[in-house]
Amino acid sequence: MDDRAILRNMTDKPYRKNVGMVVFNSLGKVIVGERVQFPGSWQFPQGGIDEGEDYLEAAKRELYEELGIKKATYVTEYPDWIPYDFPNSLGLNSHLQKFRGQLQRWILFYWDGGLDECDLVHHEQEFLTIQFMEIEDTVQAVVEFKREVYAKFVPIFKSAIQNYIAENSKSK
Repeated sequence: MDDRAILRNMTDKPYRKNVGMVVFNSLGKVIVGERVQFPGSWQFPQGGIDEGEDYLEAAKRELYEELGIKKATYVTEYPDWIPYDFPNSLGLNSHLQKFRGQLQRWILFYWDGGLDECDLVHHEQEFLTIQFMEIEDTVQAVVEFKREVYAKFVPIFKSAIQNYIAENSKSK
């Protein structure tokens, strides 16, 4: 199959609906994980939205599945769905091969737990390890094909994190 046929085949496929979660603490740091299939790359938790599931419900479910976080405070969300295409070189597992890429909704949560409170293995393990990071560093830390997506929501979420911390420090 030539490159044009591959591209035509890719564009005929739908996007998979997906939700991404940015979780920050009282210091304004965000949790990122080193992906099992992309060692050295760090990203926010994300996952598919099940048929009939609301994206906010999916975000809460995925937070629990990927990090073991049961209760986080919703702060805001990026107002638009953001698409990205899977690169041809990705080597997708069978359930993702029918999709062109993902159409993501990004949600910002506050959670002031420690990394030791997270459970990476109680469900299908997505991350080798996790760490806190400055949100602006995540754009360069993520795999290259997701950088444009991160560049859209990171500046808005950085401002929302700063505002949330400022507002909540006044009430203490």
